[in-house]
Amino acid sequence: MRAKILTILIMITISLSICGVSYSAWTDNVKISGQVVMACWKGCIRIRKTLEGAFTDPYTGLPIEEPTNLIAIAASFPTRFRLVICIVNCGSTKLTNVVVTDTIKNNMAPREWYPTEGVSWEHYAPGGGEWDGVHFAFNELTWDVGSLDPDETKCLEIWIETLQNENNKYEPTSGDEGDSQELENNEGATVTAKSPLARLSATTEAITLMVVDDDIPENGIGKIQPVLPYLTPWETDRYP
Repeated sequence: MRAKILTILIMITISLSICGVSYSAWTDNVKISGQVVMACWKGCIRIRKTLEGAFTDPYTGLPIEEPTNLIAIAASFPTRFRLVICIVNCGSTKLTNVVVTDTIKNNMAPREWYPTEGVSWEHYAPGGGEWDGVHFAFNELTWDVGSLDPDETKCLEIWIETLQNENNKYEPTSGDEGDSQELENNEGATVTAKSPLARLSATTEAITLMVVDDDIPENGIGKIQPVLPYLTPWETDRYP
């Protein structure tokens, strides 16, 4: 009987000690003193995107090492950018089934990405037809990360390039005569993950560039706004 009472009291003590709550109990026959502490598991996922400047010389079309905020207008060559998506396990428990999705659309498309493992793309032309690899397109990303340990960070580096319009000129095609043009490169990236407690999901804001005149009339060069690199705020989902 004494052992049964002790077992019950221990179970009560443990149940009231979850997440750092302490409990002490006394009876006429049995005394339990001290503190039982159990971990309070927290699931948390975080995501952010960074778009660096153009890595193409706007005058020659040649690659450059230091990015620029200038871009060629209606050029015969594409302009290359670097997009980085990073995710972080900001909780205290391992996350599984971690997947990142994003869409790079219209006048830009991915050309290279690192790492390559777990990364897949679906490409299609506006209207749903087959993409020719050169003109406007929708490019849907799926990055199957797998799992993330607590405090672990993983990043996907994507090199994207401008595409041609129906007149076979590379975007942007406006922004050199006092006008401007949106250079929309992607929507918000979404990460989903499974924790032992709940399903988590977070989505970044979209990144849309504006190309404006560089104040030198008809030189075939525009300025990119906002000034790059541009980092979206961290977006987070957690439970509890």
